[in-house]
Amino acid sequence: MHMFKFIAILISITSLNALAGEEVKLGVLGNVGADGFFSPKITSFIIEKVEPNSPAEKAGIVAGQKIISIENCKIPGCPASEAKELMRKESGEILQLLLENEDGSQLPLKVTMNVW
Repeated sequence: MHMFKFIAILISITSLNALAGEEVKLGVLGNVGADGFFSPKITSFIIEKVEPNSPAEKAGIVAGQKIISIENCKIPGCPASEAKELMRKESGEILQLLLENEDGSQLPLKVTMNVW
């Protein structure tokens, strides 16, 4: 297997609010490592930037943190397609993340997704 590294703009992982027709976004830019080509699995997810007034900023997410679990799908190992689907939320829904701070401590977060 080969290691592929790419930048994923999570603000593009969105869903449409059925009533308003507006995008619901997390609001982070991350450096995502993945292993595999046809069915890649996420090997790392480091937050590089948090957009102002975004659900991520309001939840306390900061640059330098690592996402180590998305809705209990652990990283490394979470299939990229599953992570993308798990992050699709409607406005008002909760996204559960487990973050790792730069000092190694872990921080569980519940992010209320909304249009911003």
